[in-house]
Parts: sequence; structure tokens; C-alpha cells
Amino acid sequence: MLLFNYFYNTLAKEREELQTSYNTLAKERDELQTSYNTLAKKRDELQTIYNTLTKERDELQTSYNTLAKERDKLQTSYNTLAKEREELQTSYNTLAKERDELQTSYNTLAKEREELQTSYNTLAKERDKLQTSYNTLTKERDKLQTSYNTLTKERAELQTSNKKLMTERDQLQNNYNRFSALKQTGPEGWTLFQSSWYYISSEVKSLNESTAGTKQTFLTKLNKRVWIGLTDKDSEGTWKWVDVTPLTTAYWSEKQPDNGSGDRAYGEEDCAEHSPELIDMA
Repeated sequence: MLLFNYFYNTLAKEREELQTSYNTLAKERDELQTSYNTLAKKRDELQTIYNTLTKERDELQTSYNTLAKERDKLQTSYNTLAKEREELQTSYNTLAKERDELQTSYNTLAKEREELQTSYNTLAKERDKLQTSYNTLTKERDKLQTSYNTLTKERAELQTSNKKLMTERDQLQNNYNRFSALKQTGPEGWTLFQSSWYYISSEVKSLNESTAGTKQTFLTKLNKRVWIGLTDKDSEGTWKWVDVTPLTTAYWSEKQPDNGSGDRAYGEEDCAEHSPELIDMA
């Protein structure tokens, strides 16, 4: 009986020591669980920025579920303390290991939180730079929009001017067509043949008089200074036509020909030209 009391007291003492250790460990577990809940709340606030915390949270939840299951087993083992003392010691060792793992996870999570805060600060700085760039780009866009509006207005003005010019061109084309139609009819008494106009006179003249008179009338109507194909370049004062035939009848202006009047500024004159003032030198 004494021996039984001794073992019973010893077993009860060991049980109380294990219970104390278990309570201490449970308290540490509860304290760690409180810290874990606080950290999990912060982790949730940073969840949108650092997605990898989700995986670690799930792993921690699994450990928590395992611990709850072991706690239930420990409660059952309490009723049969003597038989399951060794199992309780094993559970204690397991719980101590899990505590260390949880502490390590806590330290890792705290470090990741600091790194995430640093990343957040960097991202905020980059956001501010992007905002500045965006503002600058917006200002440049507004300037380009103003330039675009100006160019659009100028384009409209040019289109208006272009339409006006096209209208004027069409009017000029119509006038030109009417003039061309009128030109095709020719003046009274003249006949068009192979791009040349001919006048058949009823007045009787010699060949030279007729030729000279007709040309003189035509050139006078031009009202321009034109070369008539007469030159004395081969021999000064000896006038010949381009076909080398000599000049027989001339209509010179007063004091002509003068070969440039001896003025070197004009140079030597070798060609006869028609002008509104009759025949002149050139």
C-alpha cells in the first residue's frame, strides 16, 4: 500500500509538473497566437501589395488547426495521465518546436512587412514622378491641341481660298474659252489656214508693196517690238533677210538705222525690229 501511494504521489507530482509545463506552454502559445492575430491583421492590410503573404497565412492556419487537434488529444490524455505520459511529453516537444517555428514565422513576417513598406515608399515616390510626367504631358497635349485647332482653322481658310481660286480659275477658263471661240472666227475679211490668218485685199498693188503693207499692218496691230528677220551682221549697212535676199523696200523710223548711235553701252546693232513707231534698230 505504501509503495502504491508512493507511485501514485510520484505520478501525480509528474502530472502536476506536466500540467504546469502544459499551462505555461499554452500561455506562451496564447501570447504567440495574440501576436500572430495582430500581425495577421497588418498582413491583411498589406495583402493587396504583397500577395505572397496569403500562402504563409494559409500555412500558419494549418499549423493552428493541427495545434487545436493536438490540444483535444491532450485533453483526452489527461484522463489517462499515467498511460499517456510519454505521449504528452512528445506533444510537449512538438508544441515547443511549433512555437519556435511560429516565432521564426513571426520574425520573417515582420521582416517582409518592413521590406513591403520600403517597396511601398519606393512605389509612392515613382507614382509622384509619374504624376509630374503626366502633368507635363497633359500640358504638352493642350499645346498640341491648340496648334491643331489653329491648323484646322488655317486649313479651313485655305480650303475657302482654294474654292475661291477654283471659281476664279473656272471663270477665267470660261473667258478664255469664249475668247478662243471668238479668236477662231477671226476679224472680218481674214481667213484662218494652218494656224495663220490671211487677208485677201481687193486693192491692186505690186508684189513688194502688197507684202510690205500687209506685214506692216499686222506688226503694227501687235503693238510690240519684234525682230522681223532682217540683219546687216555680215556687212554693216547692207541689210538682208534671213533667206539672204537683199532689202529692197524699208520703213525706217526717223534717224534709223543708227547702229546704236555709237554708244558702246548699247553695243553694235545688227538686227531690225518692228515697233509701234515703225521700223527701229536692235
